[in-house]
Amino acid sequence: MEDLLKKLVESPSVSGSERNVRDLIMKEIKPHVDDVRIDKIGNLIAKKGSGSPKIMINAHMDEIGLMVKHIDDKGFIRFEPIGGWDSKILQAQKFKIHGSKGPIIGVVGSKAIHLQEREEEKKVTKIKDMFIDIGANNKKEVEKMGVKVGDFVTQHGEFNSLGGSRVTGYGFDDRVGCLELIDIVKSLKKFKGTLYAVGTVKEEIGLIGIRGSTFSVNPDLVISLDVTFSGDVPYLKPHEAIAVIGNGPVLLIKDALSIIQDDIKKWVEDVAKKNKIPLQYDVLSAGATDSSIVSTIREGIPSLAILTPSRYMHTPVEVADIKDVKNAVKLVTELVNSAHKYL
Repeated sequence: MEDLLKKLVESPSVSGSERNVRDLIMKEIKPHVDDVRIDKIGNLIAKKGSGSPKIMINAHMDEIGLMVKHIDDKGFIRFEPIGGWDSKILQAQKFKIHGSKGPIIGVVGSKAIHLQEREEEKKVTKIKDMFIDIGANNKKEVEKMGVKVGDFVTQHGEFNSLGGSRVTGYGFDDRVGCLELIDIVKSLKKFKGTLYAVGTVKEEIGLIGIRGSTFSVNPDLVISLDVTFSGDVPYLKPHEAIAVIGNGPVLLIKDALSIIQDDIKKWVEDVAKKNKIPLQYDVLSAGATDSSIVSTIREGIPSLAILTPSRYMHTPVEVADIKDVKNAVKLVTELVNSAHKYL
């Protein structure tokens, strides 16, 4: 499982350019489904089985990133953020620019502490004032390296194992969900209805891919796979993030755009209890997942989100627990197998 997560993490797929992760998911699930297609905006839609009920499981394939916005005469590159970035995270980090001649390594430059005035030390540099240095002396050299305005930029980090079953890397939002999606497809052998496994695009910039894919599939139920915040870190108070890494998958009760139906909540709880799967809850005041807008599609489609706790979200060093991933796979597999009783 860790090996596949590493491959997913190392497949750059910024919002709007999800092809690399999509190709990997397709390769993994194709032997286990009856049909796979790519829709007009890039969503991957795989179908397995026939009949009722019709269940759609999705994970978003995109990650946050940057885009080349301007190249100045000295060869420094200004950029536009894609998705939600904390400007403090960007400084002094390595990135890859995906130009016409292949990936180019660059660094986000920052002013040395020795050269800063006291007032500067207290300020956080704004993203609009940051730049990427790829070692070029001028604009012409940048262009010769194959870099131009509009090129996508991804984080340049590593995937590593930590203590126990913990792993670290970047893009766990939502490569962890993609890993779970693949494993669920492989695990479902007894389901007698129709399963749609969907990799959605452009979630990080506005939940875009889920709209068209859900409308097209028109399922009886949607289960979205994503990550959530782990509240066990020193800088968070217990009430600020209630899920904890290592304690199992998380049922999203509320976010900024949705609240779970009480009958769906009870069904998930019953399935988790029956199969002895640990279950946590999350109540969010901000943010949303693909499942959050499903109830607004067509005449309204029931949905839920199963989340995996992750520390340090949207940084190059996110941390997740493989035990949580395995339990999320087990829970969703059992939910699908029992969906005919709920629906």
